[in-house]
Parts: sequence; C-alpha cells; structure tokens
Amino acid sequence: MVITPDQDGVVWLPECASTNDEAWARAADPAVQGVVAHRQTAGRGRRGRAWTSPPGAGLFLSWIARPGFPASDGGALPLLAAVAVAEVVTACGAKPWLKWPNDVWIGGAKLAGVLTEARTDGDGWSAVVGIGLNLRTPPDGWPADLSAVALDATGAEVPEPHAATRKLLARLTYWRTQVEAEGLAPLLAAWQRWAPAEGTRFTQAGHTGTYAGLAEDGALRLTLDDGSEISIRTGEVDLVQPAPAAAPVSPDLVQRAPPSPTLVHHAPAGTDLVQAAPAGPADLNGSQDP
Repeated sequence: MVITPDQDGVVWLPECASTNDEAWARAADPAVQGVVAHRQTAGRGRRGRAWTSPPGAGLFLSWIARPGFPASDGGALPLLAAVAVAEVVTACGAKPWLKWPNDVWIGGAKLAGVLTEARTDGDGWSAVVGIGLNLRTPPDGWPADLSAVALDATGAEVPEPHAATRKLLARLTYWRTQVEAEGLAPLLAAWQRWAPAEGTRFTQAGHTGTYAGLAEDGALRLTLDDGSEISIRTGEVDLVQPAPAAAPVSPDLVQRAPPSPTLVHHAPAGTDLVQAAPAGPADLNGSQDP
C-alpha cells in the first residue's frame, strides 16, 4: 500500500524498520518533508548502536533536510537539530541542556538524540536528520542499560505527535534557512543558550577537561587540566561531573546507565532514524561528534 504525505509533507507509518531508511527512499519526492513512525523495529543510533523506540513512547521523525549550504558546513545539521528540539521542549515547560553536538538531556538523563546521515551526488549533497524524542515513559520502563527520560516524567506538557512534528519541522526549516543566509554564527549563539555551564567536565579519548564554549566552526572547546585547550570535531564525549540543574524528574521514571547513554542513536553508514544501517550515507554526527 502506498502511503502519501499529509498536508505538511509528512508520511506517517504505523511501523517500519527505520525512519531514516524510509526518508532516503522518498528523498527524491519534493512533496515529502519527512517520515514519522509509531514504532521502529530496527532503529539505529550513532556508531552502530541500536535505538530503542517502543510504540507510543516517542516521536520518531526523519527530516529530509535538502540543505542549501555546502557540504563543508554539514556539521551544522546536528547542531541545528538539537536547537530545534530544545526550542520545542522548552516551550512545553521542560528545562533541557545540550550535550555536544546534538544530544538533548534533562538533568542526568537523555531526552532526545539525533542521527544525521549525508550522501553526495556529483557536486551536490543531501541529508536526512533522524530525531528520537521521548514523550512518554514506556509501561515497562527503559532498558536497564539506558539513562533515558521522557517529557511526562519532567512535569512538562507532552505534545501530541502531529503537533510536535509540525513544530519541529518549522524550527528545523527556520535554522536551515538561517545557516544558508547568515552562516553558522546565529546557530552557534542559539546552541549555547542550552549549553552546559562553562566548567562542566567532559572526557574524550583520554582527554578530560572543562567546557569552554564552541569554536567558530562549531567544534567543542575543552580546557584541559594543564591549562591547554583542544577543539573536538569528531568522536564521543562523555559527561564527567554531574549534569547541570534541570527540571525535577521522578526518580522511578528514570533508569540510570553507565556514562554515555544513548536514547537516540546515530548510525554508521546506512539509514535509520534512531539506529545505524548498512553501508550508505555518511554519518555527520561523526563529523561533528554527537
């Protein structure tokens, strides 16, 4: 059965393996802006992780980005997706913070994640941005190895999926247009509205340091214990010190996991909204480090 997009250009699926895959399959159709599924059976996350997408618990959206800026600025997509999610959930009453470049956290638990995949075609390029946003806590809770939280555990308003999708698409489109017109500076300023406090400690690949803001190209700046500074443009960063203060979360609705939890996962080459797939598009989350 052929499912056509609604008036907002969104294809709604009861179930699919991966919304990113479904979005790539429709990317040539200008009438389609994105794909949403009630449930993913093979959602993927960053670096080959599986993405947990229980039915009814979240919004699983893949946006066909169609960027009008060069692929060399492709790292803007994970950042702008994080800002769009932060704007929407802040309007719902949540108090998120962003873990570079595109994870959305509340306190010490992950609320949303982003998987950005890109493909080149001659001199051009295209991208699909997968977003997994936890709306409601699953009846059986989250898997024991995840540190995840849903909006319903924070006291924030929980939007209806169609309304949340419309708002997210509007903000994603706005920020894509801003980058096309004005470059990265306005986006980076917006991202830092939800950034961890300067001095928050992160670690990556044996380096531990304090958050010192973003570089002009969107890289994460860390001040190491010896006073030197490094800029991180790829790889995994883990939180060392407790997360910034945020809205209260019911302790029985949050499951803590080891460092580097992942609610929305980024995939390697392949397709998937919240999970990785076989060889295919490049993972921009890796080039801008999710």
